Amino acid sequence: MIKAAEDHVMQEVRPRANAIDQNLDELRAALDGLAAKGYLGLRVPSNFGGHGVPDVGFRRFQEALARCSGALAFLQTQHQSACAFVATSANTEAHKAFLPGFASGKMRCGIAFSQLRRPGRPMMTAQPTKGGYLFSGTAPWITGWDIFDHCVFAGTIESGESVWGVGELRESRSLRPSPVMRLAALEVCQTVSAELIDYFVPSEAIIHTRPADWITNNDSLNLALQSPFALGCAGAGIDVLRNVFEKKPLDDVLTTSALLDSELASCRENAYAAMDDKGNFEKSLQARAWAIELAGRCAHAAVVASSGRGNSMESDAQRVYREALVFSVSAQTPAILGATLRRFTREKITVARK
Repeated sequence: MIKAAEDHVMQEVRPRANAIDQNLDELRAALDGLAAKGYLGLRVPSNFGGHGVPDVGFRRFQEALARCSGALAFLQTQHQSACAFVATSANTEAHKAFLPGFASGKMRCGIAFSQLRRPGRPMMTAQPTKGGYLFSGTAPWITGWDIFDHCVFAGTIESGESVWGVGELRESRSLRPSPVMRLAALEVCQTVSAELIDYFVPSEAIIHTRPADWITNNDSLNLALQSPFALGCAGAGIDVLRNVFEKKPLDDVLTTSALLDSELASCRENAYAAMDDKGNFEKSLQARAWAIELAGRCAHAAVVASSGRGNSMESDAQRVYREALVFSVSAQTPAILGATLRRFTREKITVARK
């Protein structure tokens, strides 16, 4: 299954990557292509029409897709995450209501829970009401507006716990989206913020009640799980270098691509080992930081090797360079931020501390 999925994205997605990056219809068509093959249901159990692939297989798919199209990789992972949230719920009504549609791609779902990471007064609350909960507040990041039809929302209740539920993602009196955000990269993915005002989610669509510290603990356990996106982006930069060498056979281009590819193999091995050893916080942190830094270097090398064309919006190098920006800050925590910055300045920091 995963080999077939990798082949699909290499053959069908990769040649269209620049168009997907800049054209919403192309992005929708690429997402439709994943749905038609059943690849939007990789994390849905087989008894609900999905594939229930093991974690390591799913990581491989995420890396391969990020190597072919950062925009499609970023968009579909919102849906895949929603699938996992519903699949791990104890609410069997939600399983029946959503998982078959999510697996087939007939229903597509975004996520809106990043606000739980922000300290201070909750940005989104959930109040119990007859038959469900009323969500009110701000969801600062929702990717997939006018692409997804559902979204997993999370709101804080009086106890400090968070309640998670699946609701329709469409403008209404109780859900007011911002204009699509102007972003330096992956703007095509249609990211908005939204104000929710007594937005009702029925009990049958409530999927989790989680402790107040759940998001912090989950981020700590899953530090390395975003690494496949940076690894795929690094690979994309190396692919650009190889393509440049075919047209501009300079020894420095060939040597750089070979050295970076060797480092990518080591970085990948390190990252996948860290993903399997979730309890080792420092190992996971360093693996993630290395993947982020390497993606940046590979993307920058691709731009340099592409010369003036690397500044063109039509350039593969420019697209990969902007994708590296996104994968540098996605699901960022203070610990990841610090570890990444320390990699950028590790020699100077070592000298300064002596």
